[in-house]
Amino acid sequence: APRIARVVRAAMDDAGVVLLTGGLGPTEDDRTREALAKALGTALTLDPEMAERIAALFAAHGRVASPRQARQAERPSGMAWIDNPLGSAPGLILERDAGLLAALPGVPAEMKAMFDATVAPRLAARSNGALAKTTLRIAGRPESSVDDLVRDLYDSPGTETTILASSGSVELVLTARGTDAAEARARCGALAAAMRARLGADAYGADDESLAVVVSRLLVARAATVAIAESCTGGLLGAALTDVPGSSAWFRGGLVCYANDLKASLAGVPDELLTAHGAVSEPVARALAAGARRVCSADFGLGVTGIAGPEGGTADKPVGTVHVALADAGEGRAVKLDWPGDRSLIRRRAVTVALDLLRRRLLA
Repeated sequence: APRIARVVRAAMDDAGVVLLTGGLGPTEDDRTREALAKALGTALTLDPEMAERIAALFAAHGRVASPRQARQAERPSGMAWIDNPLGSAPGLILERDAGLLAALPGVPAEMKAMFDATVAPRLAARSNGALAKTTLRIAGRPESSVDDLVRDLYDSPGTETTILASSGSVELVLTARGTDAAEARARCGALAAAMRARLGADAYGADDESLAVVVSRLLVARAATVAIAESCTGGLLGAALTDVPGSSAWFRGGLVCYANDLKASLAGVPDELLTAHGAVSEPVARALAAGARRVCSADFGLGVTGIAGPEGGTADKPVGTVHVALADAGEGRAVKLDWPGDRSLIRRRAVTVALDLLRRRLLA
């Protein structure tokens, strides 16, 4: 706690807004409250009303709060509570003419909900002018290629752009400033439109839209269904699709065919294909996609097979080799991935590519 307190004091000397996350839970290593009290030179006191609220929250879920849960009801004198709609640990906030100090839980969902509801409005009230922000999401193009297409737009007046890459997709985070909210939104919208014009169909969505959500809308619009047969992704593709609310309307089902004999018996992959080309090959990926489509009576089928590592690679098929295929009433489509990476990254990239392959087919 003393070390955290020193960092907080230094931050408060240098910045008008200081935000902390984490360390507000009930365990011994949750030391943010004590550190804030030291940084502010004030006492840490128990709020009986907050302790009762925490106990009531546990009771509402059929549990009894342990004595140590009451630690979450302690706060430095002078700081106000930030309600936590998703958990038991409240946040803390202190506003002064010189600035704002806030502490939020480290759980991402709780932190975001509390920031959006309480901290963001207070920051907006303190700012000169207004900010607008949007995120463009891109698939099927590497980060460097996206940067080449739009980098000259980064200098648009009153805006800032950050480019990020993750799991086979790219994000462009656009921020614009204006004298008021309308001007900020207009600048941000104009920059986003200019970038979309450059990126074309590679830009699949904005802000919190996931690739699976975009695919779901396209399937609903066509009254179409999809089924999957996956090997190296081990169910991750099915999980991504069924994460979307209402997926039962367009997701027929899936097969996880890890072993070769199950590729044959469940998805109907011919033994001769497995023998001639190996399990990690375009013909087998296409057969998996066709088998999923046939077995599940779907309009579209997706098949994924690959080597996620860290073992199993060969000179001809190194770790990171993945084949993704789409089956439809016509010739279908197939993509080969040969990107290096760890096991988790390779599998997540394969899911992104499979979803994007279906998205582009639905746009055709």
